Amino acid sequence: MKKKLLIALLPVLCYKVSAFDLAFAYQEALTYNADYLKTIASNDAGQEQKNIAMAKLLPQINATGTLSENYFNQSGNYALYNQGLVSASLTQVVFDFSKFSSYSKGKYAGMVTELQLENAKQQLLVTVSQAYFDVLYAKDTLTAIQKTKEALEKQMNQAKRAFEVGSVTIADVNDAQAGYDSSAAQEIQATNELINKKNIFRNLTGLDPEKIQPIKDSINLESPKPANADSWSVMAESGNLNVRVADKQVAMADEDVNIAISGHLPTVNVVGNYQYQGTGNLDSSTLNTSNDGSNVPGTPLSSYSVGGVGAQLNVPVYQGGGVNAQVRQARANLVAAKQQMVSVERQTDQNTRNTFWQVQNGVSIVKAQQTALKSAKTKLDSDQLGYQVGVRNSVDLVNSQKNYYQTFQTYQQSRYQYLMARVQLRYLSGSINPDFVKQINQNIKN
Repeated sequence: MKKKLLIALLPVLCYKVSAFDLAFAYQEALTYNADYLKTIASNDAGQEQKNIAMAKLLPQINATGTLSENYFNQSGNYALYNQGLVSASLTQVVFDFSKFSSYSKGKYAGMVTELQLENAKQQLLVTVSQAYFDVLYAKDTLTAIQKTKEALEKQMNQAKRAFEVGSVTIADVNDAQAGYDSSAAQEIQATNELINKKNIFRNLTGLDPEKIQPIKDSINLESPKPANADSWSVMAESGNLNVRVADKQVAMADEDVNIAISGHLPTVNVVGNYQYQGTGNLDSSTLNTSNDGSNVPGTPLSSYSVGGVGAQLNVPVYQGGGVNAQVRQARANLVAAKQQMVSVERQTDQNTRNTFWQVQNGVSIVKAQQTALKSAKTKLDSDQLGYQVGVRNSVDLVNSQKNYYQTFQTYQQSRYQYLMARVQLRYLSGSINPDFVKQINQNIKN
């Protein structure tokens, strides 16, 4: 019984494995796409900026150890001896405006890379969706051209037969031949375009584009909610990831101004040091070894330790005008960053409003194209019947077929453009999430 059930389910299982939808393609791209994986690594690197800056605010401790062979000579008496030396130093920042500002800048840098990573993740959905629908549209275009070519081939053959019996002129044959040849050239171009779109999709996801599932015959046509462009513009103003990145980059440029200004400010550090010199060991000597001085403080062979702690104040007086130049440079960069943010905001507002209307009007466009397709199909059916009873000729029938497939191609294009506009609108507002991916994927055949 189990074996029979497995055999019965095998075609279904193979189909599920072989064919995939948009959601699956997107998930695969998240683990395959090199550009996105590079952004993940860049974010990991960026998160270390604040740690690097914080390290400069924490105690700096250094220790060294030395073992040296020394030579001593006084009044003809000499000594060769080895001696160890250990030293340690400590520095702790009390006030250093540059280091404090660098730490703040490091935190903003970490925020920027996090936002860039999220932006790359959402942008990847836009890119994969476009590539997915481009493959489907290229297939539809090739199908429409092939169907048209078949109709033109029939017309050409009929014209040749009619010419043989003398019912049409050679001009009619040449017209039919030219139409067929043109469609054959278009088929080659459409085939190349399909190959190109498939390669783009494969490069993005690592998946076989031959197994892409088409969209449903009837997709969900939803108008944007909220239903006005101003609301979406406000959402994009605060949610668009490119705007948020630009805002943090302005904050980083502001910290660069503080870092430059700190060149005029004093710094205060707590410093401490400790040094221990070990007792020397004689290797050879002409001295009286019973009184080599190793136990007499201050002699080269004696051991001793010294240490100290204190505050270190550093006051910059004049650096040749370099600090002033750095301040002017940082302030100019801050102005540039602010203007860049204004540019990003305006471009985002423009794109958001345009995309809103693409979705809003896209509903009506798809419905209108659907009606046009039904009309074209009705006309094609009528012309086919008229051709059979002799009230329509082959030219009328071919023109009707060409019109139907061109309308089919335009109808399919309007549906892909509508779905892409929905994805783009959510991306511009920074509101792409797993639930939205599921909503779009509901329009793909299972």
